[in-house]
Amino acid sequence: MLLIDSRFTMTPMLRSHNVSKRRLAQLPALLGAGLAPGDFIPALLEALHEVIPSARNLFDHTDAQGRLLHYYVEGPVDDGIAQHYFEHFHNRREADCMPAFQSLALTPGGVRSARPLMTPAFYNSALYQEIWKPQGLHSRIEGVVRDARGQLLGSLVLYRGPEDAPFSADEEQALAAVLPWVARGLQAGMASQPLMSPCRPRDAAAVPPPAGPVPGAAPRYLPAPEQAETLLLDAQGQLLSATAGAARLLLLATGGLTIDTLADGRAGMEAALRRVFASDLPPVGRGRSLTLINAHGRFIAEARALQGARDCPGCPTTLVTLRRLEPHAVALHRALRQLPLTAGQLQVCAALCQGHGPAGIAQLQGVAHSTVVDHIRKIYRALGVGSVHELCRRVEGELSVSH
Repeated sequence: MLLIDSRFTMTPMLRSHNVSKRRLAQLPALLGAGLAPGDFIPALLEALHEVIPSARNLFDHTDAQGRLLHYYVEGPVDDGIAQHYFEHFHNRREADCMPAFQSLALTPGGVRSARPLMTPAFYNSALYQEIWKPQGLHSRIEGVVRDARGQLLGSLVLYRGPEDAPFSADEEQALAAVLPWVARGLQAGMASQPLMSPCRPRDAAAVPPPAGPVPGAAPRYLPAPEQAETLLLDAQGQLLSATAGAARLLLLATGGLTIDTLADGRAGMEAALRRVFASDLPPVGRGRSLTLINAHGRFIAEARALQGARDCPGCPTTLVTLRRLEPHAVALHRALRQLPLTAGQLQVCAALCQGHGPAGIAQLQGVAHSTVVDHIRKIYRALGVGSVHELCRRVEGELSVSH
């Protein structure tokens, strides 16, 4: 549900033209939606681009002592650079030019500014030259996320490239305003997250989505807008080639991005594929589809056996396609952000499209029925519709565009 606790608001005084105050005000509807962490973090990182422009965002999940548990990063993961970082820099040589990762344990919740790292000393450091620069990273702001009791939950990092403007003080202020919501969203998602099996075989095409919104029903999932990734295997299951983002998506689908999973490189990817398909790749001309559900999200893995090439007809290969799925609530929030709606109107519009009536919305949001009715009237006027049916049809159109 895209409904939030009405007692909490984010109204920072912002002056920067780079910070979208409207998008910032809309964020709590997403951050308070009770998403599982594996769904919540990708949605958060994506939505933050519309509030604070950045090239690439990352979230490090830690324990209370500041040890890295696993992380989620946008875009491809260069496993060679990742291995090099964890072997030589993580809590080691990085301390020569910036706070070591483990310093999070003693860092209060809040924002670490980009300015201390924007120096010749940092840009000439081995960390920058060997880790940051090859990935197109040049500056960053970091949000240290702690819960209301002060317990460390993780680190939220926004990166910019060498051609991008430096992060401003107003952008740092906007990130600081988001951090309490990130903590609340993580905790709410962890509290509501059911026990999940690591892999559940299912024919993805055999179960159609419900015809319409059903309040209280199990969450619907849609393909995330990011592109699918592919891997090509030989007859023995050895990896021949893969798209740039395949390693990241495969590791997320089979155990997460951790120091250990990244240490195995190509061999680890092949082992992960064997775990997914249990050494049971489909015969030539046939396909197989699995839904993978774990703490890092929900994914579809499809394998299709291909005939051998003309010059080697006895050398069949298998094409594996991976795609991340996202809850319908995330796709809905993305679509609504593209419409001319205030934060309050966005929440009401989402609830209407999820099958709730005005009285139910008022009760869920803890506001007067007249307030909800006023929001609905303004939504209809802003979007040029005259009924809930027309409204939902308009929103579904936005959803189809984003997917």
